[in-house]
Amino acid sequence: MMKICFDWQAIHKGLLSEQENRSTAASVCAAEIREDIFRQGYRSEHLVGRAPEICQQYGLGRETFLEATRLLENWGVARMRRGVNGGLIVANSMRTDPTERLTRYFCLRGLSSAQVREARAVLSLALRHCRESRPAGGSSFDNEFWRLVAHPQPFTTQQRMSLSEAGHPWERCLQIFANAIDAVEEVRDGSAELLFDGAAGSESLARHTVQLLAMQIAGLDREQRSLTRSEASITARLGVSRQVTRQAMRILQDEGLLECRRGRNGGVNILSQHPASVLRLLNGYYRKAGLAREDFSPLLSVIGRANRVLCAMRASESDFARLAALTNEQKQDDPVTHIERIKLEWEIIDNPALSLLEQSLATYRAGLGGEKKSTGFGNLQRIADCSIDHVSAMRARNHLLADRLLQDIESEVAAITRTF
Repeated sequence: MMKICFDWQAIHKGLLSEQENRSTAASVCAAEIREDIFRQGYRSEHLVGRAPEICQQYGLGRETFLEATRLLENWGVARMRRGVNGGLIVANSMRTDPTERLTRYFCLRGLSSAQVREARAVLSLALRHCRESRPAGGSSFDNEFWRLVAHPQPFTTQQRMSLSEAGHPWERCLQIFANAIDAVEEVRDGSAELLFDGAAGSESLARHTVQLLAMQIAGLDREQRSLTRSEASITARLGVSRQVTRQAMRILQDEGLLECRRGRNGGVNILSQHPASVLRLLNGYYRKAGLAREDFSPLLSVIGRANRVLCAMRASESDFARLAALTNEQKQDDPVTHIERIKLEWEIIDNPALSLLEQSLATYRAGLGGEKKSTGFGNLQRIADCSIDHVSAMRARNHLLADRLLQDIESEVAAITRTF
């Protein structure tokens, strides 16, 4: 038996994927305006000021002001109103339900029809598993799961979830994902519009450019996404002015899809990880829903199992080599060292809905630990051996063996957490 320390604050920070702060003048000024609106307690439709007044008050140029207003619209804080009584006005109260934000994020990430079907199948599995994990549940889920993973395409059944109206906290958490992916399909077939917070119904060239640029990003493979692009090349490809391109890129940067850098080494990078702002939004919703450890543990388990199968199906030989190297580098007494491998697996899965669900639940679990450090004791050597064998089984596409090894690892970790 060996000692292991769970530094929950460090784990939470590692999972949150906070990007290095490279604030632009527009984002800094937008944040200042937002804080002033909150501090003054302005109500919906209150006139914050006209464009010349705001530019003078905050020391903004016209282009920076336009970028700042786009960010404020995207945050659902304020919007520009045209006409005699026009200016920057406070938007309607933001919704606490994150479904609309998730819908927009999944659309901008380019969630495909195949990914929607896959996500629905896994969400339905999770629903059944969580219901079975209740005290009165049975134990037939493992057999069903193993029959599924024996199939060449295990998660392709087109199923809609049937949830009770009141629902347990874990049901409500699944429901927002189910609602969001349903809404993605409605946007795709034209029966619904892709909305930006606080900007419903207000079309603009910048918003149209956002969608065009997001579609281009979604069409790239993993290798192409890793390349740095210049603002000029993006502008030429889109066929719009540089000012419109910058406004669109600022919105996508705020959504967590891009990172824009100025200067000699500047350029535009596509971010593969989910943004911290979306994870915080979901974690706040989970907390409000009252999601407790006994609720999310079975949910996180089945999502993790399904995602590992998808990872094994889609990983290239170079991916497996990297996974094996990261597994060998892990320190079993320090869970923080496991995060890099998990993030690589989420990237390989290539399904924004499923990777975000797992990452948000894992982040929420770490957040519940707060600033404390939990110390436990367990068979760390067995965990290390099973982890290496797990990668080997994934590499051999032996999904059944890989899943059983993953469950062995989870059992050992559960035994450790019971010693806290």
